[in-house]
Amino acid sequence: MNRLELVRQRQTQWARLESLLQQTEKNRGVSALAPAEIGEFAELYRGLASDLMRVRRDLLGADLERHLDSLASRAHNALYARSAVGARWRFRDLLFDFPGAVRRNRRFFSIACLLFFAPCFLGGFAAYADETYALAIMSEGQLASMEEMHSKGHAAGRGSDDDAAMTGFYINNNIGIAFRAFATGLLFGLGPVFFLVFNGLNIGVVFGHLARTGYGENIFSFGAAHSAWELVAIVIAGGAGLQMGFSLVATHGRTRIGSLTAHGLELLRQVAGAAAFLLLAAILEGWFSPSALPAPAKYAAGIVGWFAVAGILVFAGRHRPTPEDALALVEDRR
Repeated sequence: MNRLELVRQRQTQWARLESLLQQTEKNRGVSALAPAEIGEFAELYRGLASDLMRVRRDLLGADLERHLDSLASRAHNALYARSAVGARWRFRDLLFDFPGAVRRNRRFFSIACLLFFAPCFLGGFAAYADETYALAIMSEGQLASMEEMHSKGHAAGRGSDDDAAMTGFYINNNIGIAFRAFATGLLFGLGPVFFLVFNGLNIGVVFGHLARTGYGENIFSFGAAHSAWELVAIVIAGGAGLQMGFSLVATHGRTRIGSLTAHGLELLRQVAGAAAFLLLAAILEGWFSPSALPAPAKYAAGIVGWFAVAGILVFAGRHRPTPEDALALVEDRR
């Protein structure tokens, strides 16, 4: 079949799908359609996918491919991103859905964990064993600043004004780290690799160096309560960045923009969860971590935090529908 024949045979179906799409985009989802229209929408979407593959296979024109790809992306979003059971764009729903998104994309999360925590632990042990290693990673001035910051411990606590100011600083700093780990995924995934390794290594070196110089109790008790929320959030953001980079490399026949759009909602879910974790970490780091509470209380809070984070990622949201349930709903309502 040549281009002219394909357009002549299928343009009526494409126009009908465009008409239904306008209704879903105006009324926020396929739930605005009548049951019969939902079934028709699903049939037209499947037919469009077949047409798009034919255009790519037979090289029937880049302009026709772009038009059909755009139409397919919009139809995909209507089915998966705005269905009655699928992911909704409200921040609350993104938060509820984010543990499931991390589980569905666990290969990227696992790679991010390795890239972050392996340099962190290796750097920490190396800096603890040999001072020259710490100096090879960080400047003498940076290490001295860390020593001064944690040399006196936190038995005296800190003023409420200082706590509030530092909370704002931690929010800005932590979100900046996570944002870079995620957003640089546009560099085909290379950016998250760098920032995960870089931040993991630097954090490990700081802890190892301070432990070597005798301030280990101070830094470990300070970081205990908020570490789970902060570090895992950075890893989640980095994993989402890796997924974004992968979507630009393995497009599965889509354009790169189309591939990125197809992954967009899953990325938003993970970023929303990371943002919530970072906000909680900043509050703990600003108010609880530098408090005059004894170290055992802070360690206990840290243990609870790690179990809470693990529980959220492993068990939370299991009753929430997956993106594939959106298409199942369409089929059930036919």
